[in-house]
Amino acid sequence: MHRFSKGLQAIAGLLVLSSASFAAEAHVKGDVVYVNNVPILEWKSGSDPSRIASEIAKNLRTLDEESVVKVRSAGEDTKVFAGQIQAVMVSSQEARSHQTTAPMLAEKWASKLRDALALPPLKFSEEFLREPLGTTKHVGLVGSLAFHAEVSCSSDSIAKVARTESGFDIQFVGNGDTRVTAISGNAQRTLNVAVRPYAGTFPQEFITEVVGSPAAKSTVSGAVEACLRTRVVSLPTATCSFIPVSGDALAVGATKTYAVRLRLKAPDAFDAVGNVSVTVRNLALTNTPDSALWYSNAPEAVRQVGPLFSSTLKSKLPVRFLYHHINIATQPMLLRVEAINDSDVVAKVLITPGDSKPDKNPVRAGMTAARQFLELFRTSSGEVVSLPPHTTFPISIRRISPKETVSGLCTLQLIDGPADVQVRADALPPFELRGAWYDASLSSTPWREAGTHPVNEYDRGPSEPSTHVYPNPYKDEHLDYRVGGRYGFLLLGQKPISGEDHMNNLDGNFGVIYRISVSITNPTAEPTDVDLAFEASAGYMGGLFLLDQKLVQTPLLGPKQESRLGRFHLASGASKHFEILTLPVSGGSYPATLFLRPAEQRSKG
Repeated sequence: MHRFSKGLQAIAGLLVLSSASFAAEAHVKGDVVYVNNVPILEWKSGSDPSRIASEIAKNLRTLDEESVVKVRSAGEDTKVFAGQIQAVMVSSQEARSHQTTAPMLAEKWASKLRDALALPPLKFSEEFLREPLGTTKHVGLVGSLAFHAEVSCSSDSIAKVARTESGFDIQFVGNGDTRVTAISGNAQRTLNVAVRPYAGTFPQEFITEVVGSPAAKSTVSGAVEACLRTRVVSLPTATCSFIPVSGDALAVGATKTYAVRLRLKAPDAFDAVGNVSVTVRNLALTNTPDSALWYSNAPEAVRQVGPLFSSTLKSKLPVRFLYHHINIATQPMLLRVEAINDSDVVAKVLITPGDSKPDKNPVRAGMTAARQFLELFRTSSGEVVSLPPHTTFPISIRRISPKETVSGLCTLQLIDGPADVQVRADALPPFELRGAWYDASLSSTPWREAGTHPVNEYDRGPSEPSTHVYPNPYKDEHLDYRVGGRYGFLLLGQKPISGEDHMNNLDGNFGVIYRISVSITNPTAEPTDVDLAFEASAGYMGGLFLLDQKLVQTPLLGPKQESRLGRFHLASGASKHFEILTLPVSGGSYPATLFLRPAEQRSKG
């Protein structure tokens, strides 16, 4: 007998069952035999494995789904039976080519054959598809009628299908729901497909601008995070998460790029994870003194919603803006401070912020805002916010309950764009804040959370320009002490500066920067320690001071209580000169007094 015929008789005898409901489909690809479009076995032994595989596939077409497949041992070989008839005999030679034993290989092939015969005429490898827009996926199609099935999609604008030997490739080209249908003979199968977008795409790159000598670490990291939260291109409903950015102080004219791994999530969309690159540039701007102090404190106690302050920020003229309001209504309200660019060009606004969360203690609220401000003001550190045409950004937005105070102190400068932008403060109804706006209401830098938004009816609401505008908000003073002479003292907040209209005076000089030149001399023959002390002369308050650029904060003090700001040792004949920078803090009682005197002694007042 011919060698191939003998081998085929030994390994590929098959049974035709007369009671078949439908015949199995079998074909071969290379050395692999497929039944009902499922790979069943790969033939490896002999001189022509592909020919033997083809003969096996030809004979397997006589099976149907009712063929009972069993495995029986026969010496060194193992037989696979369909019913009582030998279907395949697995020789030890074939088993060795698969690096296994004949019984194990026979059981493996028999199991696959059982599964293939048990399939319906048509079956997809997936029961349902939910896939990202812009991707492609292969879907298997099996069953006795699968090999010759035609496949189509109900909406080519959502998905496109292309038939393959083992199934089909489906390309997801549009957002929405559709169906893929396979038809062969009298059989039909439908696959539901949902195509959804990614929450965003990556990579993305941005440039942001800051100022400062140098720009503070908090300013740099805040500017980067503002880009991540408000400028990343994503679905409108997307939220982002990232590891907090650790920024570095940035010298004038320098740039630094930060690479951040960002995750975007959105309802009914696929999460997107990727890299965002943010380059921070420190602009070389001339440090121009504030041209005026805007004072939003009339009324300090707010009883109802309405406008509180409005003025126009002129190009290249920086201003210092103080707002301090107490809610004395019986219901909560929103205090919103914003900059509005209602022009047709982009406006760039430089801000050095200071803003407190609502506090039932007005002095503590003022101290919180002033400390944030002074920490940045000492190096002129600020962030540039770009306002597209007809948009606004929040300088502060806080929900304040009855008896709570919100306080803020910032500098603003329009460095590029239109001739001016409007800045206003309003008490608004207590709208429910959600998403980014809720996060903004908890932040002292709310534009980093909420970004910019189109101008709306509330932004254009009626308002009158405020009369509480005070030019040149600085006081230059001297504080001198000669050891052995009269104590040095200086009153803060006693003599008010005048308003732009020459009608209002700023009682207490809240927000006015005092630049104090200090001189101490010791003409005596003995070394001496001299104390610099601060007294709450008029009532409850706290103090903030920059002593040679070092920030010093006093405790909250009751009437006539003192806090020592520093002690200086002067040798015989020595002298010491330095500068103090301070301001009257919102909510406090002024005037207050600075003293220079011998250590451990108190002023007689």
